[in-house]
Amino acid sequence: MRKLIQRRAGYNSGYNSGFRAGYNDGYDRGRQVGLSGSSFEGTSIIIPNYNQLNYLRECIESIRQYTPEPYELIIIDNGSDDGSSEYINSLSSVRFQLLPDNRGFAAAVNQGLKLARGTTLLILNNDSVVTTNWLSNLLHCLHSDPHIGIVGPVTNYISGDQLIDTHYMSMAEMQKFARTYNKSEADRWTVTGRLTGFCMLLRRETFISLGYFDEGFEIGNCEDDDYGLRARLMGLKLVIAKDTFIHHYGSISMKSLQGRFDQVYGNNLSFYSNKWSDPHGYLSLEWLENMEGVQLRSIDFYPTCVIIRGMSSTLYWVENGMRYLISGDCGIEVCGIEAIHVSQVDLRSWQLGDEISADQVVQRIQGMQGLDAQESMDIAQSNYAGSTLAEGMLIKALEGNIYQFKGGKLHRFINLQAIATWNLNAYPIVDIDKNRQLYQEGPPIICAPVIRASNI
Repeated sequence: MRKLIQRRAGYNSGYNSGFRAGYNDGYDRGRQVGLSGSSFEGTSIIIPNYNQLNYLRECIESIRQYTPEPYELIIIDNGSDDGSSEYINSLSSVRFQLLPDNRGFAAAVNQGLKLARGTTLLILNNDSVVTTNWLSNLLHCLHSDPHIGIVGPVTNYISGDQLIDTHYMSMAEMQKFARTYNKSEADRWTVTGRLTGFCMLLRRETFISLGYFDEGFEIGNCEDDDYGLRARLMGLKLVIAKDTFIHHYGSISMKSLQGRFDQVYGNNLSFYSNKWSDPHGYLSLEWLENMEGVQLRSIDFYPTCVIIRGMSSTLYWVENGMRYLISGDCGIEVCGIEAIHVSQVDLRSWQLGDEISADQVVQRIQGMQGLDAQESMDIAQSNYAGSTLAEGMLIKALEGNIYQFKGGKLHRFINLQAIATWNLNAYPIVDIDKNRQLYQEGPPIICAPVIRASNI
């Protein structure tokens, strides 16, 4: 009988162990499939539209004529009142969303990214006209190097290095020019510091690592610069495929703003400046050398010891690269600190840990907030002399930069706004007179992208 009991116990233990292993493996594989959202080996072409019916029609007709590669067409309309919605509804084999009002380029792109199912994703302005070999050339460039993050073509109307001289006088002449021009040649691919958002191609994996566009930018302008900079911070290259030309009428939606254009552009420039301060300076710091060969994600540029939420009201505590479900009655705030809204893509990038009670979170936050200046200094100085600082501690170094200790490294806040964005203002900042070089520097902590759409 004793041996029988032992055998049954051994069987149950093995069964439970195998079940847990299989369940966890199935969950992980299912999670990856769910994150990829891909149902076909092709390109999701996302076109935002606002009151430009004629341009939209010409754009779609050119795609259907000059794109033999597998693709799906996704149109996001920003509350047009010029007949665009009726036209979009009449189209076959098109996926679309009709928004009730103009939420801007970034929000429309984000809605399209949420719907996209392709293994590659392409953002295209509605005032673009594509050409022979356009997509095959861009795909060839993108897949030539895993370190390429985003690829864009050249055109006739744009700012920056994607502009080339053209002399055609009609669309027929333009297509004739493009047939001669669009010959795939790797020697004509050029790494750049900036790509404009009129046509951007990226892998689905890049999107999952990089996340959504920042919806803090009004209507349009600068959100593409922001997205490209975030890609470069992750160690990815921006490439101009100078072997690929498409026509771009240029700034059609922005021109429709008329007297509001200067105000919108000025607001976006201000938002960009406040968000980044010295954007290109962060690309030359030692942390990037330390990350060589490491695949970075957006969450690597986010802080630790913060409260976050996704599209629902469920709250999580982030610490040590994990997110912990906060249980108990805590509302949208814990200890007077409101949770930061992040996208579902970013939320799922943190591995899910065990539950943590709201009381435990309150104790951790109060522990960080409650230290007086001398106690904070004593702890910091003793830890600095030892092996590690406390996870989440905010530190001000001699040069004036503020860091957070996260995962054994010091992570510099790019500016004070980044601290405020993550609701870390109430946490004490400890002055350190020791050499910060005792610790390796990790990726900087940047502002969280603004996500206004509740279902992203």
